[in-house]
Amino acid sequence: MTKVLKTNRTGSEDYELLGKLINEHLKMFPDKKKTLEICHTGKFLLFFDNLVIQEVTEKPDFILFDGKNEIGLELQIIVDSKSKEREGFFENIFELAEKELKEDNELPNFLAGCYIEPFTNFKLNEKEYLVETVKKVIKEYVINNNFLENPIIESIHVQPHSQKNIYPNMGAWWQKNVSLEIIEKSIKKKHSKIEAYKEKGIKNQWLLLVLGGLGESSFEMDKTMKLEMETEFDKVFVLEDFKNVLYELK
Repeated sequence: MTKVLKTNRTGSEDYELLGKLINEHLKMFPDKKKTLEICHTGKFLLFFDNLVIQEVTEKPDFILFDGKNEIGLELQIIVDSKSKEREGFFENIFELAEKELKEDNELPNFLAGCYIEPFTNFKLNEKEYLVETVKKVIKEYVINNNFLENPIIESIHVQPHSQKNIYPNMGAWWQKNVSLEIIEKSIKKKHSKIEAYKEKGIKNQWLLLVLGGLGESSFEMDKTMKLEMETEFDKVFVLEDFKNVLYELK
């Protein structure tokens, strides 16, 4: 039966402890992917009294230490790949547009939230056109408060800011419960690595699956889920990141 774990600390206490657990490691790994993994692992460690990151590696992702034993931790983020691809496409368009808008001396500092037209999709070879469209629409709106009809942005909300920033808002969505099939597929994906990790002398191997971000590509945890498959991982956890809840499946 799935076990639900929660912390007894306040939000500010968790935040302070999280810094102690991960700040040293963040300085050593500035790249975005590893930074995200370190943050997720730090949040995971908040649910335990004596676990720390001993080493940030790749095989496995982390080596933890509980004061007596080393534990290998493999991490996997679970997302809806199709929705994630769409989110990533629009995020890239807006990052490129923002970079160029920051160089435009005619514009004051501002923060613009741009609601994306629902159900709209574009091809990769349209990227340059879309970047130019975003720049044109936002500049006209910021300077003249005039919204230009266009195929990508449905509406814009602008507010004062310390610099020039824009971001895409994908709008409202129904967040899906993650299925047992997706969980089991994610576990199987990591199975082939266990033996190699144990050959390094780390006998205890844990798997952390992370879900629950803010985008349409995110899943919510099904609290009634029961893991039925056999796995060589000693423990399997699911971290619902946004809600800060940890589930122990094994």
